[in-house]
Amino acid sequence: MPDPGFLGRFLAAQLTQERVRLWRTIFFVILAVLALLNLVVANHHPHFGVDAYPFFWPLFGLVVGLALIFAVKKIIQPLIKRSEDHYGDL
Repeated sequence: MPDPGFLGRFLAAQLTQERVRLWRTIFFVILAVLALLNLVVANHHPHFGVDAYPFFWPLFGLVVGLALIFAVKKIIQPLIKRSEDHYGDL
């Protein structure tokens, strides 16, 4: 097996239960800080009226992302799914 290198060893060391919980907490804290910065920092002028409300763009991104996941799971996946023995015995 090839040497995983520095990044591989670092990521393997992070897979303990305590480390996963720590990284998850760090991620959510950063996400909360960015969401609160969205209230303070006005980076554009509203174009559509509804985008003037706080948290519009984060919520819009969440809804569109979930809609894409639903579309791929329910519409696209059945179209491209193959049986287990599609490629024969290898």
